[in-house]
Amino acid sequence: MAEDIERWLMFTHWGSYLKGDYIEVGLDVTEILMKHLEACQLEGRKNTVLENLDPFDSIRKEVLSDRERYRFYEVTFFNPLVTEEIYVNRLVVSTTYMFFKEYDGLKVYQTEDKEINAQRTQALLDVFTDVAGHPALEELWMIDDRRAFMGKPAYLYRPESLYDRVEYPIYTMDTKEEVSRLVEEFEAHVPREWMIDYLQDRLGAESVQEMEDGKIRVLFYDRELTKSKVKTEEFLRTFERHVDEYLLQKGIRLYKG
Repeated sequence: MAEDIERWLMFTHWGSYLKGDYIEVGLDVTEILMKHLEACQLEGRKNTVLENLDPFDSIRKEVLSDRERYRFYEVTFFNPLVTEEIYVNRLVVSTTYMFFKEYDGLKVYQTEDKEINAQRTQALLDVFTDVAGHPALEELWMIDDRRAFMGKPAYLYRPESLYDRVEYPIYTMDTKEEVSRLVEEFEAHVPREWMIDYLQDRLGAESVQEMEDGKIRVLFYDRELTKSKVKTEEFLRTFERHVDEYLLQKGIRLYKG
């Protein structure tokens, strides 16, 4: 049933590149989400549950009082935009990943009213943009199958042999040096203008925006969250091949794994 389908509304496998302590960053993300959504429960390991989450300082104080207990924690939110039913999302924070999930198979984004779908998609994008602006986050994706991206452009270059390990929790932290080196090499050899032009030519100028701190926002959908412009994984494989071809003309091989 749709109600049993877990989807990630936004996620990052952050152990390989996160700038800062993941618990502190997770708390910052929680605070950002509380500007948009109503937090109602904090749950840590060993069934620790905190119900009174207003103000935010109560969450920060609780988590930092016992880091061992909150090495992995969840914060549950109500989404006030969905008025016809109770719509719950959960933020999950751990060493190797952070994701914001739901259990209804995206049905609130697939009503019969296209304007409602577009409005709710935009509201999620606003949250997504707010979170992605955090300086510690260099890569953030929207929806499990990557409907949108925000972060450093280099993270769109995703050699499969490396990112298979990045996204497998027991190897995430071990890939940090490889990811950092690849990002540095990409930024040194791939002109930003070339990359922006490439993305805009294929997705449309409205789908690619520059952000602060050198980040970009790339949308792989058209107005409604479930209306994909492209198959993202195929698009990224093609992008990787074109980057490799571009650099080989200069005698550069970016990833040797």
